[in-house]
Parts: sequence; C-alpha cells; structure tokens
Amino acid sequence: MKIQFDEKEAARELNCYRIEYSEKPELMSAPLNNDKTLVVVVDMINGFCKKGALASERCLAAAAPIRALLEKLPDAKKAFLRDCHSKNSAEFKWFPPHCDTGKESAVISELAGFEDFDIPKNSTNGFFALQKKISGLGAFNNILVVGVCTDICVMQLCLTLRAYLNETDSGANVVTFTDCVETYDAPTHDAELSNLFALKFLEQAGVQVFKNII
Repeated sequence: MKIQFDEKEAARELNCYRIEYSEKPELMSAPLNNDKTLVVVVDMINGFCKKGALASERCLAAAAPIRALLEKLPDAKKAFLRDCHSKNSAEFKWFPPHCDTGKESAVISELAGFEDFDIPKNSTNGFFALQKKISGLGAFNNILVVGVCTDICVMQLCLTLRAYLNETDSGANVVTFTDCVETYDAPTHDAELSNLFALKFLEQAGVQVFKNII
C-alpha cells in the first residue's frame, strides 16, 4: 500500500506557518518614503482578483494591506505590472486563457489611481516589461514587490530582479511582505504551502522578507 505524503500536514507539524508568518518583523516606512524607493505592484487586476479563469478571493484579500502600504509611501515611485495578453498568447499553452480583455487586465478599483508607471506584460515574469519601462532600476535604493501570485509572478520577478542587481553590482534591496502577497487555492495547489515555500526560496536568494510596513 502506497503511503501518501501530506505536505500541508507536514508543514503544520514543523510549525512552519507560525515561524514564517507570525514572527516576521515589520519594516519602518519612514526611511522608504522617498523617490529612491520603487514599489512594484504585480497583477492586482480584475482577472486575478475578481472575474476570470484565474480569479481568486484570496488574491483580492491582498488589496487592503497593499493599499495601506501604498498610502504609507506617498513619495515612493509606484509601478503596476498587469497581465495583458492577446488571444493567441504563448502562455496559454500552460495556463487557461486569462487577462485577454481590457476589463480583466485593468487594475482593481481598490488600488486604482496610485500608478506612476502602468506596465502591461505578456508573461509570468514581469521583469522584462519592467526593465523596458524603467531602465535605471539600479538607481533605486529599495525595490518593494507586492501582489500576486506569490509562487509564480511575484517570485519570478523578485528572483530575476535580485539576480540582475547582483550582476550589475547594484546595492539596491529587493523586499517583499508576507501580508502583501498572496496566491490561489486549488485541489492540486495548496495556497498556504505555496506561499510558505515561495517566501522561503526568496529569502534564501537574498530577497528581504518582512511581515508588513509600519
């Protein structure tokens, strides 16, 4: 008889949830509230938060803490990355068709109006579109990444940003917040476990992980 390994139960037994979420420090907002800070908001759009093949209530729940973060940093630059696909997007070989209409690709109403940079993207990794729009990423002291999904678009962007900044010998920090990222729940995709592993991978790659901003 084959014994099935329950990753979620194993994580609970290891007490990982408490360690990774409850005990993370918070970051002071005052030193970050200037134009040397870039906040990148990833895919907080209707197609992931409200309506569409990949929409999730968990993703929408990230809107309130993200808005609170943006309000604490009025002087920081803010870039919104948005999935914006064509009907024949290559990504649809691996994901259900999504965000191929203007309505699905639009920033959710809860976060509209904060954008300094509006950046459409055509893949899960928004780094390429971000770099094309903002060429001097290494000039920022801190790049904060928030949004969805933690284990896909957020993680890919953070890892590529960290690698790019290392390659160019930039001193910029890449930062994310456990309260300001989220992913979806599905039968073969446990959200809590996916969040946990993604954040641990990011931390081990040199991304700074905090609980929230105060």
